Amino acid sequence: MSKNSEDELVIFDTNALIQLHTQEQFSDLALSIYQKAKYIGVCNLVVPEIAGATGAMVRNKSLSKRDRAKIQSFLLDNLENWLVLPVSKKVCRKAFDLCQKHPLKGADAVHLATVLAMQLFRGLRFFTLDKTLYRAAQKEKIPVVTIPEFERGR
Repeated sequence: MSKNSEDELVIFDTNALIQLHTQEQFSDLALSIYQKAKYIGVCNLVVPEIAGATGAMVRNKSLSKRDRAKIQSFLLDNLENWLVLPVSKKVCRKAFDLCQKHPLKGADAVHLATVLAMQLFRGLRFFTLDKTLYRAAQKEKIPVVTIPEFERGR
């Protein structure tokens, strides 16, 4: 996915991708980051996570079935255009270690470990809308897309 921007690669977590298709607090920011990035990266864990998260959103009546289908189609249609980062044994081990170091959920630790494995890519930034994951990424010295609401009261 080639676009013009100072960001070479922005790696999105699952929630950040979902925000592209909803009208929530960070949806406009997510869309702006997506449109400006030269390349988009995702951990391959987003595929089952989006299926599960959007299913839960439909059951909770916070998302229509039609919007769920749009989000899932967007994901599946764009996988070929994105850098899809694998969850290797090394990434799983790093995720294990990150869970010992930070108060992370397992899946969030996998996203973070995947980003750490890609840190040699110049211009990389991680885009997460989870405050705990955001803080852990900062502590791990991963460049993040700045979320002003998360920076207040540091």
